[in-house]
Amino acid sequence: MDLLEQVDGKLTILGILGDPISQVKAPLMMNAELKRLQIADTLMVPFHVSSEGLRGMVTGLKSLHNFRGAIVTMPHKKAILPLLDHVSDQAKAIGACNVIRREADGSLSGTMLDGEGLVSSLIASGYAVQNKSIYLAGAGGAACAIAHALAAHGATTITLYNRSMDKAKTLRQAIQNLYRGITINLGSNEPTHHDIIINATSVGMGNDADMPFSLEKLHNSALVCDIIIYPEKTALLQAAELKGHPTHYGRAMLQHQISLMRKYMLNQ
Repeated sequence: MDLLEQVDGKLTILGILGDPISQVKAPLMMNAELKRLQIADTLMVPFHVSSEGLRGMVTGLKSLHNFRGAIVTMPHKKAILPLLDHVSDQAKAIGACNVIRREADGSLSGTMLDGEGLVSSLIASGYAVQNKSIYLAGAGGAACAIAHALAAHGATTITLYNRSMDKAKTLRQAIQNLYRGITINLGSNEPTHHDIIINATSVGMGNDADMPFSLEKLHNSALVCDIIIYPEKTALLQAAELKGHPTHYGRAMLQHQISLMRKYMLNQ
């Protein structure tokens, strides 16, 4: 049955908040998951909300009784934090939130699942991060979430590289303050002896054919990951496969994150 044929007064609404919003794929993936799991009377729809309208939207969601939760995307991941009633320790540490849930009393809770999405997708593909040496390019919101998740799941060494090394230093200090026994290094654009290599920058997105870092000094067994969704096979992943590296695609991270978000929003 078509999804629109199922819409009646019993409908539970999930959303995704962003600006712009026309490019998002999460509603397609979430609604496919809801259908696959036979979760009835539940539908995700996009909410195009400007920065100026975010506070009013959040206030309205608290009063919308058939609203259960929403994904939060750019540019609202940081701005939404002070508007929430309950924020997870991880979201507080990262300074951003990418999913919210309406509680039974109308209050809104939020957390950050970017990093958990990547780690769970790696584990599902047979790549544990525990006791591994990992190179992470980037120091923005997604990279911060990934660094926290890697540390929480037992990585022994994380080497951070970012074009603005001040941001990398700030992220290093934040991880060291929260997690004991982990080594955090500052690296260059030439990673060397690492088990897993992760691009968490925007380099390679869309029509950008640039490489975020060099692969020349890596051993062939190193897993090369890119969190970019479009294109699915970035210039980095193409080059890695040509050199014989195993690779991990951004869509795998998104699919696992969709599952984690669904469980969080529906409190399953």
